Amino acid sequence: MGLTSAGIALAACSSTQVAMPPDDATPEQVVRAYVDAVHAKDCETADALFEDGEGSWCGDIDITSLTVTSQSQERRETTSGAGPVIERVHVQITTRGGDVSMPDGEHMWSYLLDRVGPNKAWRIYDQGVG
Repeated sequence: MGLTSAGIALAACSSTQVAMPPDDATPEQVVRAYVDAVHAKDCETADALFEDGEGSWCGDIDITSLTVTSQSQERRETTSGAGPVIERVHVQITTRGGDVSMPDGEHMWSYLLDRVGPNKAWRIYDQGVG
């Protein structure tokens, strides 16, 4: 199924390779690629889209749909004060195969991204409610 600006519905699949977004991809495109990789169980791509290579849900949970609800710029706080500009992508996701920390169903969620990838590409460094 194709991506739309309103949202996506993901087809059932297993262990399919998902293309890495280009270095100039927007934060929203990076989040969509990450969700596609988690759904496809392409843990290599999902992990590569995280700043530290860890934190991916790949293999632990399935994200069956995604709707981007908004994006915002913020400053990443550091011990010396305001840090670099980051992007927060707010989404509505539907999960399956979760646990107590992320039960099956619809959830408001967000991904935080900063420019730490190759050629300053956006990468996810955190996720959560908010």
